[in-house]
Amino acid sequence: MNQYAEAMFSTNQIWFAPPPQLNDPFECRPWFDFDGTREQVLDRLIRFARRQNPLMTQQTATAEATAAYLQGHHRDPKILDALRKDVVRKLGSDIGICCLSSAPDSILMWSHYGLDHQGYCLEFQAGDRNVLFGEASPVRYSDDFPIVNFFNTPIEKQVDLIFLTKYTGWAYEQEWRVFDFRNGPGSRQYPMELLTGVTFGLRMPEEDKARIKEWASRRGKPVRFYQAVQHDHKFSIEIREID
Repeated sequence: MNQYAEAMFSTNQIWFAPPPQLNDPFECRPWFDFDGTREQVLDRLIRFARRQNPLMTQQTATAEATAAYLQGHHRDPKILDALRKDVVRKLGSDIGICCLSSAPDSILMWSHYGLDHQGYCLEFQAGDRNVLFGEASPVRYSDDFPIVNFFNTPIEKQVDLIFLTKYTGWAYEQEWRVFDFRNGPGSRQYPMELLTGVTFGLRMPEEDKARIKEWASRRGKPVRFYQAVQHDHKFSIEIREID
């Protein structure tokens, strides 16, 4: 277990990752279409210019953007690529994502994310009225890369396409996500009682189970413990409650 494990169980902290830290380099990087009205394109070019050169005045940026637009540079593949990279860079620094799953008995999930079945799975209460986890949204899986019109795709649809679309091959994860658009990446607090259970991997050493139970006892809120058990004659995991 890593250095953050103790805080995970003894406190009410949870990590929101920046998009670039997610393990799939294809996600949260949609193809942006910048077709828009003259006013929309100019506004974007002006903001892009001032972000590239913070000392540039609004008047200078407007003049340069207008000249670039009139000369058709806003359709230059190099300019469009720079705009796309600028958007992706901003997404990566301004948004935090907490990734969850509704599949605690998935063999693949335990193999890929549970330290080869030596790790643990946290169970959170996530009803509609719950703070934080109740705001989770399901991920959609697709064979097609999401395309977002930067100017005309409604913001709610942009969120779905950018942050809630993954390649079909990941569908086994049954993933849900919580976003923090206000504070960005980092550690967040949640109501202590929302951690309701901990499942131990079928290969977890006994000393690690004892350590986790001791850490969880400091929370001041009850936590149930479960053991993942390998089925005798099926490719299946059973989750059994333990003391």
